[in-house]
Amino acid sequence: MNAGGLFFCYFLTARTLAKHLHLFYPLVKVGSIKIINKKPMNKTWIAVLVIAVVAIGAWMIFGSKNSSLDTSKTIKVGVSQITSHAVFDDIKAGIIARFAEAGYKEGENIVFDFQNAQGDNSTNAAIAQKFANSDYDLFMPLGTQSSQAVANLIKNKPIVFGAVTDPVTAGLVKSNENPGANITGTSDITLHKEHLELLKKLAPNVKKIGLVYNPGEANAKYGLEQTKKVGEPMGLEFITAPANNSGEVLSAARSIVDKVDAFYILPDNTVVAGQDALIKVAIEAKKPLIALDQSGVEKGALATLGTNYKKVGERTVEVALCVLKGEKPANIPVLGVTDADIFINTTTAQKIGITFPQDLISQAKQVYK
Repeated sequence: MNAGGLFFCYFLTARTLAKHLHLFYPLVKVGSIKIINKKPMNKTWIAVLVIAVVAIGAWMIFGSKNSSLDTSKTIKVGVSQITSHAVFDDIKAGIIARFAEAGYKEGENIVFDFQNAQGDNSTNAAIAQKFANSDYDLFMPLGTQSSQAVANLIKNKPIVFGAVTDPVTAGLVKSNENPGANITGTSDITLHKEHLELLKKLAPNVKKIGLVYNPGEANAKYGLEQTKKVGEPMGLEFITAPANNSGEVLSAARSIVDKVDAFYILPDNTVVAGQDALIKVAIEAKKPLIALDQSGVEKGALATLGTNYKKVGERTVEVALCVLKGEKPANIPVLGVTDADIFINTTTAQKIGITFPQDLISQAKQVYK
């Protein structure tokens, strides 16, 4: 492991020091999840340098030749997801790339078993059972539902989940600061307030927001609660419609389209998987839709402030590498990731009669035309 990797493990496990010295990046709290915030440091700079010197010194003595990671042995990793969509594709790309950077190359000294439940809960449970019966070294379920299924069955091997919106509410960890048991991972912190502010910037007269969601997804219910919490003080009203599977997204969207001024996609695997239908309804009604991530804007949603899910995958592997070095998952705090960029779709804007401000266009990571 390189100096950065060693320091990252040091950063994750030195919780007491982190609280007082803030270590390499300042820590911002969302709930109790630590978030890496790449703003310049101020008051803690001297303390940071001291810690950095200690960490780099430790690397020079113990880690300069990857001595803490035995890459001569092949490891087996089970990776599962509840359904197919671009978010999980990006996370997996980040996982493969970061493992390779650490010396674990697919087909050489790491074997991945990628499993997809295709939106079926019975298949999701069967995948978890397959993993429980396997001789795999590590399990990396992606998203809330897959993580719950794996955590329910596997108690004696390490689990490092990826992109779980609220691990505590999902019952995966005792707390984000002290996960306990054999599990930890990363959380994709959805920027609900920023999403709604973006919507208001583009459509100032919007008052009623349509939310299609799956009541059976813990992450969707949590997202709904958080959206209402930040949106109602902004004068927004939320109209909901349930969709128990991706095939129901179209009818759910149509059931409320005449009652709302705009749509917003929550962190909901079911709806993201069926977002094409929601985008179609929004464009036909000439109503703005803020997507959860970049893939939605590429398909025709108006805009988003989207999480960089490849980064989520990379960060999830950083946690996994700490586990492979011998650190217990119970001692590694859940890591929140908020790397995000603006994405806009000018073709959709033209279709629904909205003009993007020039400052937003200049800030956009990508403009879809």
